Amino acid sequence: MTQTPGISRTIVRLTCAAVLLGSLLMQGCAARNTPQTTIQLPLSPEAQLTYDYLVYMDYRSLLGQLYSMGMNNPKVQEQAAIVQKEALEVLNRIISVEPSVQLYVDKFAIYWTARDLDEARATLKEALEKYPYNRDLTISLANTYLVDGRNNAAESVLIEYLRKKPSDLAVTTHLARIYLEQKKFAQALDILKVIPQEKRDPQIHYLHGKASARLGLTKQAIRSFNKAVEAKPDFIEAWGELAYLHELEKDYSEAERIYYKMLDLPDTSSHIRLRLIELSLKLNNPDQGLRLVLEGPRNNGFLLEAAQAFLSAKFYGQASTILDIFALQKPIPDAYYFFKSSIAYEGEDDPAKALEYLNKIKPESEHFDRSLQFKAHLLMDLKRRDEALKVIRLGQEKYPDAANFYLLEAALHSEAGENDLADKALLLGNKNSPNNPQILFQLGVSEERKGNIDKTIAYMEQIISSYPDHADALNFVGYLLADRNQQLDRALVLISRANKLEPDNGYIIDSLAWVNYKLGNFEEAFKQIKRATSIRPNQAELWDHYGDIALAMDNKKEAAKGYRKALKLKPKNSAEIKKKLDAL
Repeated sequence: MTQTPGISRTIVRLTCAAVLLGSLLMQGCAARNTPQTTIQLPLSPEAQLTYDYLVYMDYRSLLGQLYSMGMNNPKVQEQAAIVQKEALEVLNRIISVEPSVQLYVDKFAIYWTARDLDEARATLKEALEKYPYNRDLTISLANTYLVDGRNNAAESVLIEYLRKKPSDLAVTTHLARIYLEQKKFAQALDILKVIPQEKRDPQIHYLHGKASARLGLTKQAIRSFNKAVEAKPDFIEAWGELAYLHELEKDYSEAERIYYKMLDLPDTSSHIRLRLIELSLKLNNPDQGLRLVLEGPRNNGFLLEAAQAFLSAKFYGQASTILDIFALQKPIPDAYYFFKSSIAYEGEDDPAKALEYLNKIKPESEHFDRSLQFKAHLLMDLKRRDEALKVIRLGQEKYPDAANFYLLEAALHSEAGENDLADKALLLGNKNSPNNPQILFQLGVSEERKGNIDKTIAYMEQIISSYPDHADALNFVGYLLADRNQQLDRALVLISRANKLEPDNGYIIDSLAWVNYKLGNFEEAFKQIKRATSIRPNQAELWDHYGDIALAMDNKKEAAKGYRKALKLKPKNSAEIKKKLDAL
């Protein structure tokens, strides 16, 4: 019987290994904790290679033991670094004589574990010169760029590979996943849609569905997710996406059916049960939602989230029933008292009872800061101003960087007409909780009230620089610029971004109308002001703008309508509006 050269070489190597090990044992070398890297016996090249293999395997075993001990221990790290260095020396000798993909992967893994990203990447590039378009090496190289935040470089590596091997589904899938993570949904869909249906596995159907869904192709996405779960019935992620899409399509019965199906799958998280509970409440079926809670896990995290869902949906009786489960514990968790106070205030309109619950929360509780905030709010609601201020000051002392205590004090003073004290509280809050958008916004509003528009814009710009999606600040700056006839193009950009973030905000739509009016885009301005007044029909300023825009279009009838509606709401500038109406 003939043998292949590779098998013969392995047999020879193993035979030599036995001889070498015997020699080493006779010399007492086995007593060392780490293998010897050199021996005194003269060896042939073949025997030296065999010996190096044995030494490397010993190192690899030792590294495995060290890694399993955890690399957080400095002593383990130090020992691992020594072994890694010696293992690499031996591994480089082997690769120089008899390279292989697996050996390069091992070398890469040592550098990767040592967090030497540059050497790890260099190893893969060297390997790819010898083994071009090897899938595992290519994907590993792309991953080194991803870890380094160089997403375009990772994509380029995979794209170049796919030019030569366009049918490699594993690399195509990996590239699609990267595109999705980078929100490049169109690119992901482009490379996935060319894969023939018969070659699509559940993962490809799933990624195709995600890309389609993110591009608004809902029906196509649903088809893809259905194919994914048909091929893999326990594909929880695909089931979850499918249920969510049916919710978006307001097909609640189908979404509910899917969530119930997911409950029967192994390892289903309590998150699925919570989604089903929320859906039951959306369908105005609190009894079914409560049954799902009582059939679910009894851990505090799940019960608190469930109680919060019922509170948000204003089903206070069922929320109270869930919370009563906490009362069976000894001692009763502070979360029980906090949520019971919410029910007493919101559901029973009993602030005094709510205060009784809050007073039971201990100072060392994780809920104590929120309980102080809620208590201050309740005392302000009950017009017990001095007590409220005392609670607020306690909160500021105990939690100096918590912005809400300064906002509460400012609101308390503003309600009493003490604007200077309100500003003082906000400035202290800005000092102790710097760059907080709520505090900065209120400071800006205060400066506008005093007529200091430049200071107002400065505060709002500070918010935008740190929170570019703060719709109210974007709108505030845009409107003030438009009102001053300054930087109108930038004002339009800012307000348009705010409108995109909150498309149904009547005040932002009014600003959009106003900036278009200032730019001379009267038809667009009138279209937007009609939307704004339909959403906020009781705002005099909006109807005043309605009149001005209609007048600019020479539509005196609509202008008169706007001014009359504004006057009915008794604005501060009634005399000015009446003058405009009389001029018609």
